[in-house]
Amino acid sequence: MTVFVCMMLLQVTVAAFSIELLSAVRSYVAGESLYSKGQKDAQIYLLDYAEYHREEDYRRFVAALAVPRGDRTARVELQKDNPDIAVAQRGFIEGGNHPADVGGLIWLFRWFHRSSLMAEAIAAWTEGDRIIDEMQRLAERARERIQAGEPDAPAVREMLQRAPQLNREITALEARFSAELGVASRRTQQLLIGLNVLIAAVLTVTGLVFVRYTSRIQAHTEAEVIRRQESLQRLLDSIAEGLYGVDLGGRCTFANRAALRLLGYDDEAELIGKHMATLLGHDGKDERAPRESHAVGDTVRRRDGSTFPVELRQHPVLDEGVVQGAVVTFFDISERVRMQDALRRGELRMERLVDAVTDGVITVDEERNIVVFNRAAETLFGVAAADAIGSGIDRYIAGGGALPAPGTPRTAGTLHELTGKRANGEAFPLEASLSQLQIDDRLLTTVVLRDVTALHMANAERQARLALEAASEAKTEFLSRMSHELRTPLNAVLGFAQLLRVDTKQPPSAKQMQRIEHIENAGAHLLALVNDVLDLSRVESGEMSVTEEAVDLALVAEEASTMISPLVTQGGIELINSSLPDADHAGLARFGATLRRADEVWVLADRVRLRQVLVNLLSNAVKYNRQGGSVALSWKVADRRCEVTIADTGCGIAPEDLQRLFEPFNRLGAEASRVEGTGIGLVLSRRLMRLMGGELTIGSAVGQGTTATLTLRLARAPAPVRAVASPSRPGVLGGSLDVLYAEDNEVNAELVRQIVGLRPAVTLRIAENGRTALRMAHERPPELMLVDMHLGDMTGLELAHALRSSQATQQIKLVALSADALPEQIETAMSHGFENYLTKPVDFRQLLDLLDDHIRLR
Repeated sequence: MTVFVCMMLLQVTVAAFSIELLSAVRSYVAGESLYSKGQKDAQIYLLDYAEYHREEDYRRFVAALAVPRGDRTARVELQKDNPDIAVAQRGFIEGGNHPADVGGLIWLFRWFHRSSLMAEAIAAWTEGDRIIDEMQRLAERARERIQAGEPDAPAVREMLQRAPQLNREITALEARFSAELGVASRRTQQLLIGLNVLIAAVLTVTGLVFVRYTSRIQAHTEAEVIRRQESLQRLLDSIAEGLYGVDLGGRCTFANRAALRLLGYDDEAELIGKHMATLLGHDGKDERAPRESHAVGDTVRRRDGSTFPVELRQHPVLDEGVVQGAVVTFFDISERVRMQDALRRGELRMERLVDAVTDGVITVDEERNIVVFNRAAETLFGVAAADAIGSGIDRYIAGGGALPAPGTPRTAGTLHELTGKRANGEAFPLEASLSQLQIDDRLLTTVVLRDVTALHMANAERQARLALEAASEAKTEFLSRMSHELRTPLNAVLGFAQLLRVDTKQPPSAKQMQRIEHIENAGAHLLALVNDVLDLSRVESGEMSVTEEAVDLALVAEEASTMISPLVTQGGIELINSSLPDADHAGLARFGATLRRADEVWVLADRVRLRQVLVNLLSNAVKYNRQGGSVALSWKVADRRCEVTIADTGCGIAPEDLQRLFEPFNRLGAEASRVEGTGIGLVLSRRLMRLMGGELTIGSAVGQGTTATLTLRLARAPAPVRAVASPSRPGVLGGSLDVLYAEDNEVNAELVRQIVGLRPAVTLRIAENGRTALRMAHERPPELMLVDMHLGDMTGLELAHALRSSQATQQIKLVALSADALPEQIETAMSHGFENYLTKPVDFRQLLDLLDDHIRLR
């Protein structure tokens, strides 16, 4: 097609060129006539001037000669390499040529003056210049002579003679010039005709070839179109999505097989031309909108009237920006909708589960913005979920805590200590567990948070408690060791003092007896101090327990008064009980014997500890009393409580000292007096009273005395128990007893040896350590074994375990004889197989009674 167009353009161009060329040749032919006429007229006017000498003839000669001279001026200018076209135009116009022909004259001369077609004509044209110049020269010379009055001058005659000859030459040149122009015109015409014929022939052949080629191309194109249409149809039919097209009227133009299947149609013809929006139930949809659209969840109607959800995309078809229709793709998303509904229900359940979690749950995206904020988090931070979601987590957790940077993995389940910030600005400790979850292209981080303020406080309390327990254990260990270390030598001191007192072979003198009493008093004081310190320590550490029971107050008061009777007698103090009717106040000896109640008073207390408190208070009232003073013991019942009052007639206590009365080891200056005391009796008594649910208060007036008041809870009196006479201790029967004593302290071993020596029927062997004791027990198993709890190479418990582990020794009766006096130590020993436990310093009578009991049992 392009070649054919080019040939046509060439044909038109050649035709235009031919017309232009022929017109230019015609102009030259017309110009040749003017040129020849001018030369002829100049010749005639020149002869007339020579004959008649008229100036008018000469002017006509000059005017006629101007025509060929103008043509010569144009020709000479155009023969230059860079001609001045304006000069050439003036020359041709001066030569008498029409201005419309000047352009053609110039164009033809410039492009063809050297060609063979125009060369001969231009040569003849150029040769005429010589004749014109000669005629000009002859005319000028003759005019000079004529104007000089010499009409017959040689110059005039020469002009007359030469004129005919020049006329002949001019005629010959004109003929030649005209002939050459004619030849050039004919050749040009022939050439142009041949060229046009050739072009026409070429165009004809080209047209035939083009028609044949076009036919073949058309056939191939039609086949290719059909093939592509079939391929496109196969492609459309292979698409799983439904696809159809509509025109500007919304009518279907095509539909693929998937669309037919999804919509329940068998043939595309059933849809072609139908209004698809109405057919599918999309009356509100504009499928001609000149923009892409995407809809999810719309429903379309099948042929049978049923509907199903689809995801639908619409793409406008544009032709140069103008909407021509649209292509619609859709596919069935019923399964997706079902899964989304299930997922939505699952998310709702998950949301409810997350809200039900007692720990705070916060989920953030990669930008650390909150996307989940459960109810527990709302309570934890004091912020509503609606206000928290979308904000940064740094608003609620200082510095974002240990949250991972985007893309940074984090091990799930790792606990982190973070600091939370409540809405009111309060900071609090958090324990957080982080986990990450990739959902599509989103990385979510879930933080499970728990307020550990209470845990921190509990940990602090636990650490404090552990430290306190460690200190208590250290104190208990220290006191236990102190008790052991003090009781061990006290055992020897008091034991040997007792032996001296009862020595019948060498009875002590009165002076020696006084010394023995001093030893016993000092030892007893030291033992009381040790016992009080241990009791106070156990009360403070919470290790002391009391057994609350209904206690006969009068009976306990009698026992306490009996225990302090030596001290009362020694101080000359009168003990008065104003609660007893017909009480004998003559002295403590009679008081102890006649103390009975007509109406019993029962209180809720630990019998032993209540007696300990009464002994302590009564002894203080006696010790700090004046010589010959009195101590009044009374009680009264009011408001389900019993108040016991012990009032003395001592010097009293200053008010400023009362507040320091319950400070441990503070005797308020009494340590400088001769009154013995430890300074912890009152402290211990108050602690014991509080353990029993009671209270101890002290009131005093200087110079009048001091009053101690006990407040106790009343108890219901127990049912009466029939009295059973206790059998009297039978006399010691004859027999023997083999005893093995494991003791690493030689002094204590010697003490026991001498005490046992008071019973000739008892054979005593002593082992200085645990290994020796085991060996001796296996060599000759004893009937009774006394065991110290610290033997140097092993403990008494380890020794007991070794004995119980052997069949030969497991029947030996074990009795602990130790300076370990703490109740838990005694309980531990009893649970490890010990039948009895004697604490040091041991009362020799108690040990002898133990030996007598075992001899009697044999």
